Amino acid sequence: MHDQLEANQPKMDTCTWCHVDVPDVNSYREEAATYTLRDQSSQACANCHPMMEGHPTRAHVGATPSAELMWHISAYELQAKLRLSFEQRLKYASAARRTPRAIPFDENGRIACYTCHNPHEKGLLPDANPRSLGAEPKQAAQHRLRAREGKVCVVCHDK
Repeated sequence: MHDQLEANQPKMDTCTWCHVDVPDVNSYREEAATYTLRDQSSQACANCHPMMEGHPTRAHVGATPSAELMWHISAYELQAKLRLSFEQRLKYASAARRTPRAIPFDENGRIACYTCHNPHEKGLLPDANPRSLGAEPKQAAQHRLRAREGKVCVVCHDK
């Protein structure tokens, strides 16, 4: 199901492994694809991928991020757009009450598998779509992590 393109065109039958309907890949709305999942939350992923016992974020899945953490994640996302210090981006994100665009949460605002991992093949979503962050070719090398250089922990943690 992660082999989603053929001759640079979406293979629509792969979408319905996880989604109820084929989502509009050109949509930028936050709820566009996330809430049309066949199963709630990470269950869509768990149907094929059981979470390993030693997975580094095992304790995070299902947790609800605080507003402050959401602003932190937004400040991380804004790094590519705003040439400001992290502290300035954080002030901006909190003043705007900005929610993350590229780091999705489940239908109840909780951390899910797809919060850190992008299940989509690179090229399926347009590069301008914030949800394309972390998409990789068929042979994923960085576990399709939604973070620059595969450093997913820094999205939420300053370390």
